[in-house]
Amino acid sequence: MNVVLIQKVQKWVEEIYSNADHLVRTGYWVKKLNPKANDALIIAAITHDIERAFKEDRNPPVEEFGANWDNPIYDKWHSERSVEFVSEFLKKEGTDQGLIDEVSRLIGHHEHGGWKEADILRDADSLSFLEVNVGMFISWIPDKVSKEEVKEKFDYMFNRIGGKRARELAEPLYKKALEKLGKVAD
Repeated sequence: MNVVLIQKVQKWVEEIYSNADHLVRTGYWVKKLNPKANDALIIAAITHDIERAFKEDRNPPVEEFGANWDNPIYDKWHSERSVEFVSEFLKKEGTDQGLIDEVSRLIGHHEHGGWKEADILRDADSLSFLEVNVGMFISWIPDKVSKEEVKEKFDYMFNRIGGKRARELAEPLYKKALEKLGKVAD
């Protein structure tokens, strides 16, 4: 394991992204789900949403809130944009192109999975979302989204989890998220 590179990546994320906790905790959940996770999977976990840190020239092809949660067009754009920033950072660090390619492939599939490592990343992303991002999404009610739209997002993030162990770990987080949402006035 390239601990030095992983630490550099995490430091970069923590310095530039206001929601770095979500990414760091995704890395935690990856290691919880797969204690033998390789460098590519760990780096992909702690960088998968990094494009959101770069507000300048951020122009999603579709609205990213509400009815468009997890729109495939948005997901593709979001993933590809994150790959660009992560690849650039890793190249500056002198990272092997093979590792960059593997990280890029994982980030490109973090929303939907598709093979063992990508599925672990997707599940870890959902676990971290339910652990870290619930309050932020609830705070957007009613200015950016409706209560129903937030519930749809919580449901989606829980229901996309494919691994049995990940689902067991996510269930109490999901229930807690729904309880918090239930306390919000309609």
